[in-house]
Amino acid sequence: MSTSKGLRAGTLTSVVLALTVVAPVTATAAEDAPRARLNYVALGDSRASGPLIAPSSHRDLCLRSPDVNYPAELAARIGAASFTDVTCSAAKPGHVIDTPQFVGTGFAPPQIEFLGADTDLVTLSIGGGDSNHLPVSVRCGAIAPGADARCRDNPQAEQLAVEGIERMAPQVDAVVAAIVAKAPKAEVYVIGHGGSVGVRGCWPNMPVSDADAIWLNGYFERFNQIYVDAAAKYGVHYIDIGKAAVDGGHDACAPTGQRWFEGLLPQSPAEPAHPNAIAMAEIADMVAEDLGY
Repeated sequence: MSTSKGLRAGTLTSVVLALTVVAPVTATAAEDAPRARLNYVALGDSRASGPLIAPSSHRDLCLRSPDVNYPAELAARIGAASFTDVTCSAAKPGHVIDTPQFVGTGFAPPQIEFLGADTDLVTLSIGGGDSNHLPVSVRCGAIAPGADARCRDNPQAEQLAVEGIERMAPQVDAVVAAIVAKAPKAEVYVIGHGGSVGVRGCWPNMPVSDADAIWLNGYFERFNQIYVDAAAKYGVHYIDIGKAAVDGGHDACAPTGQRWFEGLLPQSPAEPAHPNAIAMAEIADMVAEDLGY
């Protein structure tokens, strides 16, 4: 080998060795760089406000549990620069967009008014109030252990399911569109429904036959397509907490400590058929992880 070739080879080797040392240091520096602190606003209904999880903290009919609902849990996890929680039980799509909501002590302004150009993060749980969740579910109720209402074969139950989905789809679409317009730079997370009903019944807490539970869980999956479609249309994020709960065995029939959603007779503090404190923490974790925290 000539001297010049030897020098070039030695130089190349030195460069490669230097890059193998510098590259990990650079990656580590990027990972250690402080994350931007986000201005976070939480919108939505009782699946976000957390009724009866911490009832002593309720101040009006919004029934917010301000330290343990998923908005509060998420704000803590991401170290939000600012945090505004205007979630309210019984809120309907109109209460987010343009209609004041009576909360017992007065009227709360439309929730969207709390968004602005500087909003970085928005979460939304909406759609239960105007849905047919209740009339559909009632038709699945078994009157005694071992009974089977056979709502899966009930044309009226199916009609109610279809009508509720068709009614709510444009309303949810309008809410997401309004949020994206009001907070154009924000990351928006839409939280789905379901979670209480899995693939089994457990009378009296979830008084449905196993076969009807499977059908009812499928109804919530169909309902959640509303959020999947809105997320795709407006470029926002969808969190499928219902699927995570059911697939993991965390429905209302799960034992205490493993149950994320309560049934008709809550075993942990929460409104019936709503997320408990464990579910709230899980939702917060799913959003925070997606954000990279």
